[in-house]
Amino acid sequence: MMMIGIFWGINYLVKKAGFPVKIWLGILLFLGCLYLPTPTRAASQRQLEQLEKTGQCAECNLRGARLAGVELRGANLKGADLTDADLGDAKLEGANLEGANLEGANLKGANLFRANLKNAKLNESGLTNANLTNANLEKATLKQAILEGANPENANLKEADLSEANLKNAQIKNADLEKAILKSANLEGGSLEGSNLKGANLEAANLFRTNLKGTTIDDATKLDSKGQPVWQLVNKGAAGETMVGANLSGASLQSLDLQKANLQRVKLESAYLFIVDLRGANLSGSNLTNASLLYADLRGASLAGVDLAGAELKNVNLEGANLKNANLKNAKLGEKVLLESKWRLVWEIVNKEVEERDLTGADLEGANLQGSSLKRARLSNASLAGVNLKEANLREANLFNADLRDANLQGAILEWANLSGANLKGANLEGADLSKVNLCGAIMPDGKQQSCQ
Repeated sequence: MMMIGIFWGINYLVKKAGFPVKIWLGILLFLGCLYLPTPTRAASQRQLEQLEKTGQCAECNLRGARLAGVELRGANLKGADLTDADLGDAKLEGANLEGANLEGANLKGANLFRANLKNAKLNESGLTNANLTNANLEKATLKQAILEGANPENANLKEADLSEANLKNAQIKNADLEKAILKSANLEGGSLEGSNLKGANLEAANLFRTNLKGTTIDDATKLDSKGQPVWQLVNKGAAGETMVGANLSGASLQSLDLQKANLQRVKLESAYLFIVDLRGANLSGSNLTNASLLYADLRGASLAGVDLAGAELKNVNLEGANLKNANLKNAKLGEKVLLESKWRLVWEIVNKEVEERDLTGADLEGANLQGSSLKRARLSNASLAGVNLKEANLREANLFNADLRDANLQGAILEWANLSGANLKGANLEGADLSKVNLCGAIMPDGKQQSCQ
């Protein structure tokens, strides 16, 4: 459109101003050249053939080259331009790619074992599931690179720039990341076990379920407010009061000895706890919603008031654990979960709607049964002291002689329920539906006995 405008402008000037046509045509040709798109330098066919025959192609132009699955073990590609090249599944073990430009290149599944990528440009490149074991990536730039599922184990990533890189599920074990930039990088589900993080910048990095065990940090390492306590717990343990109320949500806690640790009110939402020894630990008031507890030992642990909603428990030992007022709603009890009969019954009540359940004489003291369906349940002589029955459905339930001292019945449905002889001293009945309820002989919240008139 711009060139058309220029043409009509020149045509006007030729007619009105009398300038020679040849001069104006020369100007038009010059301007046209300025607006022509500059062609991208494609890979040199001659250099491609050279690479194939000799494995030597330093400083070569290989832009956009199709080299997927090609055998390039030990090849010399130092300083080569491989921008946007397809090297998917290429065999590049021991290859020299120092200073090469691989921006936007596809290296998915490529084998770069012991490859030299020092000072290489890999911004926005695709390295999904690539093998980077023992590779040299010192001072390489990998901004916004995709390394999901990649294996840079024992790699040299010293001073590498991995800003905003996707390292989800990447295994970066025993790697040297000294002074590396991992700002806003996604390390979800990956492992940094045994790696050197001295002076590394992990500000705003996603460390959801990232294994930090055995990592080395120093005063120059930048970890956000969540990453610091996770590193502390994983590598130094829960000494004193340092972990009380700590935010460990999404943390990866594997093979840890946390016996008798004080972890009160700790946030462990969606955390991954694998082979963790928590015998006798104090986790009261902690949040474990949607956490995964696999092969965890919680014998004798205090889990009073713990929120386990949506948590996954497999091969977990909870014998002797205190689950008073713990929220077990939607908790997933998998195979081989050792749980005392009282708390297993509580779990069944809050997760399975069964009308007319026979709970005569049951010991449910201190249980969290909030919102449970206990319609027409038989609860005569049951021990329900301190039970949370907020908004529970107890319509037509038989609670004859039940112990409901200090129970929370706020907003509960007790229509047509039988509470004769029940002890409700200190109970909270605010907003409860007491229509047609039988309170004959019951001890009311104020300690006075209800008449039977």
